Amino acid sequence: DVYKRQAFVGTWQQSAANRPFVDGGYQHNGNENRGASSVVYTVKLRPGRYEVRLSYPPNTNRADNVPVTIVHRDGSTTITVNQKVTPPLDELFVSLGQFDFPDVARVEVSTADTNGYVVVDAVQWLPAVR
Repeated sequence: DVYKRQAFVGTWQQSAANRPFVDGGYQHNGNENRGASSVVYTVKLRPGRYEVRLSYPPNTNRADNVPVTIVHRDGSTTITVNQKVTPPLDELFVSLGQFDFPDVARVEVSTADTNGYVVVDAVQWLPAVR
């Protein structure tokens, strides 16, 4: 499993105000520059099927319509994440589903058309149990 390999586009702010989070904190868009900010997580993997999970600390000021795009072997899939809701996996992660990946995986969290703070903490790829 791999965390925190990311490339930020636009303006992001570091914070540790809300818990839980992975490592020393998370980034948020300040509820500004919608559509101009995004973060891309990439990782090299052994080709195969993985469950993709996203971590974020919830809060009532978060967006409930965060677009998260998973680029996988068969194309791309966009999932809408409600970051007001506590993630169901250890109150830290939400599963975005299982996907087949070649040797490189990519997940993009966007701020396009969002209605609150967008938070990025970590993405995790776990080998899927078949």
